Amino acid sequence: MLFKQKTFIFFIAIGLLSGLTRESFAESAPTISEPRVGWNDHYLVGRWSPIVVPVSLTESAAVQLEVSALDPDGNRVTYQAAPVTLDAGDHQLEGLFKAGRLDGEISVRLKGGNDFSGTPGRAPWLKPAVSPAAKLVVTVGSPAGFDFDKEESASVRDHRWANVSAADLPTNPLAYDGVAALVLSGSVELTEAQSTAIRDWVAGGGRLTISFPRDVAAARKRLFNWVPATIGESSATVREFGSLESFAGKNIRIPQTEPLAIPHVQYPTGETLASSRSIPFLVRLPYGMGSVTLLTMDLTSAPLKDWKALHPFCARLVGIESRTELAEKMGSRGSQLSSTGISDVATQLHAIQDHFEKVNRTSPWSVLGGLLGLLLLIGPLDYLLVHRLLKRPTLTWVTFPLTACAVTVGAALLASSSNGSVARANQLNIINYDQASSTLRSRYFVNLYSPQTAQSSLKILPHPITSSATGISPANVSWNGVAESGFGGMLRPSGLERGAAYEHHADGELSNIPVLQWSSKALTGESLQTVEDLVECNLKATATGSLTGTILHRFDTPIEDWMIVFQNRVYRHLKTRDDAQSLPLAPKQVWRVEQPSVFQRELRPYLTGILTMATARFGSRTTKEIVQQQSTYNTLSLDPFEVVRILTFFDEVSGDRYTGLTNLLLNQEDCSHLLKLGRAVLFGRLRQPIAGVELNQQPLEPDSEASFVRLILPVEKSTEVLKELKRVVPD
Repeated sequence: MLFKQKTFIFFIAIGLLSGLTRESFAESAPTISEPRVGWNDHYLVGRWSPIVVPVSLTESAAVQLEVSALDPDGNRVTYQAAPVTLDAGDHQLEGLFKAGRLDGEISVRLKGGNDFSGTPGRAPWLKPAVSPAAKLVVTVGSPAGFDFDKEESASVRDHRWANVSAADLPTNPLAYDGVAALVLSGSVELTEAQSTAIRDWVAGGGRLTISFPRDVAAARKRLFNWVPATIGESSATVREFGSLESFAGKNIRIPQTEPLAIPHVQYPTGETLASSRSIPFLVRLPYGMGSVTLLTMDLTSAPLKDWKALHPFCARLVGIESRTELAEKMGSRGSQLSSTGISDVATQLHAIQDHFEKVNRTSPWSVLGGLLGLLLLIGPLDYLLVHRLLKRPTLTWVTFPLTACAVTVGAALLASSSNGSVARANQLNIINYDQASSTLRSRYFVNLYSPQTAQSSLKILPHPITSSATGISPANVSWNGVAESGFGGMLRPSGLERGAAYEHHADGELSNIPVLQWSSKALTGESLQTVEDLVECNLKATATGSLTGTILHRFDTPIEDWMIVFQNRVYRHLKTRDDAQSLPLAPKQVWRVEQPSVFQRELRPYLTGILTMATARFGSRTTKEIVQQQSTYNTLSLDPFEVVRILTFFDEVSGDRYTGLTNLLLNQEDCSHLLKLGRAVLFGRLRQPIAGVELNQQPLEPDSEASFVRLILPVEKSTEVLKELKRVVPD
């Protein structure tokens, strides 16, 4: 009896101590409150998005933010931020995540602290993700004209607008992944980390617009030191604004009758979108794969703030099309969408990467034939055997299970032999090198195939392009989705499926990636390295727009199937004019544009296969008609070269009309806008190793690997003046 009492008192004491311990731990543990997701609650599916989590600590502690979201397959991905040590008090932690479903659940937690979960439409702090078809415009400084839901702008295409403070701009360039355009106006002061993040985002294909105040000193302070432009010490005076009014596409005058002093922008190369004589109002400059647009008038003050055509002006400024223009594009898309199930360029590229030549899949017709044979075997053939030949019907109790076992074993052996027994991968690399900044950005597409259900870790290890390459960042790897509403697409609603969980680490590695037996997982990665003197070029444009000059590259291998595009012309080095492939561009050898074996052609007819022929008109021997024939784009093609080449100049050749596809997820890989900004683009195929794939700490040799390079080359403007022709006929 005494023993039972002591035991009872002992367990009560243990319970009290544990309760006190839990209470004291709860008081000292960090707590989080309602997070801020995306850009004013807007975030795009399939894109990296920022998230800000308020954290409260009672004492100094090391914390690590973890954000979980669904991928397109219904698996839960935990995105881990780098651990940080915080002092006691209130803090704001920044993180990143990718939403794989429009209505997927998102949860936020700290290791050792509480968590915060929500489902779009149910949690007040979480809205559904935005489709990739929408454009997200982020503004800073509350500029007027971007509330497109009002007045004339109600006719623009689907969009989202978020106005944020300068302090809310992230310091990680990946956070801007889903932003179609960033507009800075008003009194904006950014930190060095924010400026660097915006610079890296623009260099990767972002579009930045800066609206300057009228004060020259404030305007010069606003201009980032990395933007290829300068502002004069004195202002310029303008009296007419017709070019700005024409840019808006509206016959509505700017309410300014007096002369206006504006900053005078000077730039070596770019496109003047609006000017007053020699004084530019609106210019667009190239930077890396992206562009910077400079507006020398303030969107937050008069006269632009009071301009009635400001909404269409701002819509065109950030590249938002009207619904009429969008309807024309959609109406021009082919009927092949309904038969192929492919509606976006990224989907076709995904289908190419998901084709494993060494995996001999059994065709559906073979499966149907096998089922028909099985029915014949266990039905009429079994009847003939046991009733007619053996004349013992009871033997069907023996023949039927034997047949079933034999068919099962045979099907298993056939499936094992046709689907393979080793892990495989297909790899596609796109290398973008900007000669002006010596920056090389690589994007990798890896499809992983597994012969068994397993969870694996994967790294992409970039190789140095040359021995002089520095600052090689590890590849940031994540899942890769398609903008489709069918099976495996990101636009389908979330169901009741509960997939496995895996992690995305702060260093870019993926661990515990779930892949079902005889299935694949699509992954993508990005890396950055600085390579000095990889390319030397001295290109110039003549007064007539022709390209001249020299190019030299220092890749380890020649560039094959290459071409240079400047403005609307393509230059190819051929043995004969009718050759399909160009001669290889050898490394460390100077190549000159103006030579007899370099042939020119217009870009659009070349890429879209337009042939112009003169045929005799019916019933006439002398009169001829000009007929154009265009090749049909094959959305089921498995040739990545054709897809990446069209992707590189998608807008320039009206790719949506020619292919019948959209370009929603890979629009930053389109170099078309650079052709108007004084840049030439060299596109070709590269054979040298670009990056290695490591699966479970072991190198994985891909079954197929294709690498494509795009060199962004500056072209010097011509100062030559065309001489006036002498008059032949006297006055």
